[in-house]
Amino acid sequence: MKHLFNYSVYQPLADLPGQGEPVERLKALGCDGLELFTMYDDVPPEYGAESPAVHLPFAVDWYSGWIGRADASEFDAENVRPVLFGRDRAETVSNIALAIRKASVLNPAYGVLHAGNSNIDEVMIRTRADDDRDVLGAFAEMVNLVAAEFGGEPPFRLAFENLWWPGLRLTDEWERKFLEKHLEFDNWGFCLDTGHMMNTLPDAYGEEEAIDGLLRIFDRYSQDMKDRVRTMHFHLSTSAEYRNTFEERPRPEGETAWKTMEAVYPHIMKIDQHRPFSSKRCLELVEAISPDFLTHEMIGLGSGNAHTDLLQQTALFGRSVP
Repeated sequence: MKHLFNYSVYQPLADLPGQGEPVERLKALGCDGLELFTMYDDVPPEYGAESPAVHLPFAVDWYSGWIGRADASEFDAENVRPVLFGRDRAETVSNIALAIRKASVLNPAYGVLHAGNSNIDEVMIRTRADDDRDVLGAFAEMVNLVAAEFGGEPPFRLAFENLWWPGLRLTDEWERKFLEKHLEFDNWGFCLDTGHMMNTLPDAYGEEEAIDGLLRIFDRYSQDMKDRVRTMHFHLSTSAEYRNTFEERPRPEGETAWKTMEAVYPHIMKIDQHRPFSSKRCLELVEAISPDFLTHEMIGLGSGNAHTDLLQQTALFGRSVP
């Protein structure tokens, strides 16, 4: 199993702490390489040797765009990408295919793609109007068209990541069976995000409860399900108290998508904490799945320093000294 560190094309490799070449700095942090967040531009060549995997760009409310629920008139060709991917279906497919082409120069083992959707009308309320199967069906339709842009198979394995919003949550076996039925290509799998899955648990108040909750879900997995999970995003989120008590606020009428996204960002960060584990019991989560890649996804909201958090977490595997 390779240990990776989440990184972005907007972060210079020189920012990695320590001395020596990037590979030596990563080794001191307990990692074998980067899972590199890429966008729609050329990937600078200096990232190539350190990036065996990529995280493709995401759009927060692509489903609203796909089914024609969003008002695409407020976007231009560039600023639509983080919200809807595209102003219509053709542009959406073209933009995702573009992101895959740009990342393919790295010849990655996989590329992560979010398979859930956060309806920005509902971000600050607890109820969800969209059905998981409807969202996942639209996702399958969308990525089938993307794969067709490459002759039927993407150039590298697409690893579909779970969220706590409607769509892929990876909490039930039906999701695998559904995608196996509806996808028209074979080169895909799952990226299981532990923190995102913890955000689906109503009682994830502390680390032990969150670990126990995920282990109960994993106990229900068939071997076929585990075989689809070749990578994990590894971090802790114990946001149950906040999720159960935050003050709801419907989206104000007439508020632009960008204004909404700016307003709800602190709320999302309180839910999706990206903290490092402190209990060695977290290793049970990895042992239960046995992925090929484990990405330590440290956003820096634990101690406030992503490298400090990374060292704390990789030390649990005996790979670093915090």
